[in-house]
Amino acid sequence: MHHVMLMVICLQFEKVPTRIPWRAIILAALLFIGGIVLLVVGSLLVSGHIDSKYADRTWPIIILGIIMFLPGAYHVRIAYYAFRQYPGFSFDDIPEFD
Repeated sequence: MHHVMLMVICLQFEKVPTRIPWRAIILAALLFIGGIVLLVVGSLLVSGHIDSKYADRTWPIIILGIIMFLPGAYHVRIAYYAFRQYPGFSFDDIPEFD
């Protein structure tokens, strides 16, 4: 009985191999790239490199770019650090969408 209890306690601390959440990483990468594109387009509108007839779209594009860029960059960073096996980072930190 004692041996079985000790085995159950030991199994409690075994690390299960983590599954890489590919869908979440791809979504994060798309948010990251889309956010960068929208921020660049918004910056070109502000600076006047794109025709001023589209000036009414400047701030919505910049705000949408920020909203897409921030979570994308955050999760891409976690995925990169987990891939490089930095201490404190794991693929378990990225939410799955199953």
